[in-house]
Amino acid sequence: MAAATRTYSLHDTLIGTSALPPPPTRHALFVFLIALAAILNFGSAGWSDIHDGSEGIFASDARQLAQGNGAEVPQPTLLHWLIVASLKMFGVRAASARFPIAAAMVFSIAFTFLIGEHIAGYWRGFAAGLIHLCCLGTFVWGRIITPEPLFAAFLGGAIYCAVCAYQRQRTRRWWLSGVLFFIALCWITRGAMGLIYPLIILGLLALSFREARMRFSQMPWLSVILFLVFAAVWMIWLKRYLHTPSNYSLDQNGRVLWPFLKWQFAWAFPAAILILPGVCFALSKILRAYEFDFVDAVPLYWMAVVFLPLLILPHRQDYNSIPMWGGFALWAACAWDRMPRRFRLIGLGLTGAAGLTLALISGHDLSHLIPISAGHDWRSILLLSGLPLLAAALLAGYFAMQDRETLALAIVILAAIPMGLSAAESMSRLGAEFSLANAAQFLAPRLEETGEIFYEGSAFDSSSLRFYLEKNISLMTNAETEVNAMEKMSANHPVFLIIHKERVPYWQDRLTERFHIFHQETTCGPHVVVGNDLQLKN
Repeated sequence: MAAATRTYSLHDTLIGTSALPPPPTRHALFVFLIALAAILNFGSAGWSDIHDGSEGIFASDARQLAQGNGAEVPQPTLLHWLIVASLKMFGVRAASARFPIAAAMVFSIAFTFLIGEHIAGYWRGFAAGLIHLCCLGTFVWGRIITPEPLFAAFLGGAIYCAVCAYQRQRTRRWWLSGVLFFIALCWITRGAMGLIYPLIILGLLALSFREARMRFSQMPWLSVILFLVFAAVWMIWLKRYLHTPSNYSLDQNGRVLWPFLKWQFAWAFPAAILILPGVCFALSKILRAYEFDFVDAVPLYWMAVVFLPLLILPHRQDYNSIPMWGGFALWAACAWDRMPRRFRLIGLGLTGAAGLTLALISGHDLSHLIPISAGHDWRSILLLSGLPLLAAALLAGYFAMQDRETLALAIVILAAIPMGLSAAESMSRLGAEFSLANAAQFLAPRLEETGEIFYEGSAFDSSSLRFYLEKNISLMTNAETEVNAMEKMSANHPVFLIIHKERVPYWQDRLTERFHIFHQETTCGPHVVVGNDLQLKN
């Protein structure tokens, strides 16, 4: 009797990564990383008030949408609607407005782990995820409301799906559909830039590697058609807001190139210092041009596409580099693995020296560098930032000598958490320098129904007022608006002027000449609130 037989495919006969379940260690590392990311990001979301600038604009616009005043918001994005949902669920406060940003940072770090796992194993993914989570920039800019954290999460999702589509034959068409899905999310989050960046990254990968071209060409036509239909619907829906004039602009005076580069290096601390010796003296061992393949190109192309345009664009800001942090973390983890041991030890020595420097600085008078009111706090902050780095660098040096490079990296990266939390706490203590929340708290019970507020400056610089107050803010930007504010000061209802401290002599002369009184109500950071005291008014 003939035995039953069947034909085995090549995929069935070869043992691939999908043939074996991931070990418990992998799950433990992933759960630890995501739990730590959630604690740090959600736990610190409400540490400071909403800042003026981009954060205040997005938060105040979302509050307008939540109150049904969508006509006042030009071109709302996905970030606006996520903030609206958060405000309705958790109330109008800073932590609620930042909830989508915290969630985006957690997802971004999760994608960094998953991409690193597919590139070189779960230990590489864990190291990259820690770098992404614990760098200084994550604690500073990862808490500010801008589209970049959300864009970074969706860009990481698109790249993760692309890597899976490259490696997995059976489910390739599904993963390619996932690429288009995340690109669509990038688009409605960041506009044209969100559409162009992932397409350029995937295009460069396809042009550089024949296998990538062949595998990416299997994109399902149904997914492409659905993407085009979505694009058309999105453009039609968006047109309803194009007629709305914008009363503010997100354009700012961008960072000068050299300070921008220096701060980018600082935001990448401590990973940037750890790999600096290897990048300077052993770059060929890190890049390995003779065996450069798809997985090596992914983080490099990712960084290049996001970062290089920032060197040219005039309105660059520090937080614009957030979408490349995942690529940097992956490449930094790769560089650390490939560096010779002596350069790892030098990098640890530099990190320890940086920690020692912070600890020593804390013992000196910092009043000429830091506001006197916060000087005492800064000394303890610097001490708590420097000592863990110094101790961790010494301990990590021992493991690096034993060729336990991943453990050494994890120790020194985790030791940077106190420094990052200290930076976030510092922003909270100096909140009055960046936000008008205190002024809004002072004015809210005094405005009554007919009260008016005039701010000398742009809507960009006073955007936090629009989030905390339901009143419209009148701006004084020229001589005509100043004359209007002077006339309003003679009204029989509360009127307040918010001016910069440097402008106090000017307004004191004008108001004293007109009303014979200059009534300063309070001081909020660099701003002064002046009122038309109804009892003393002439």
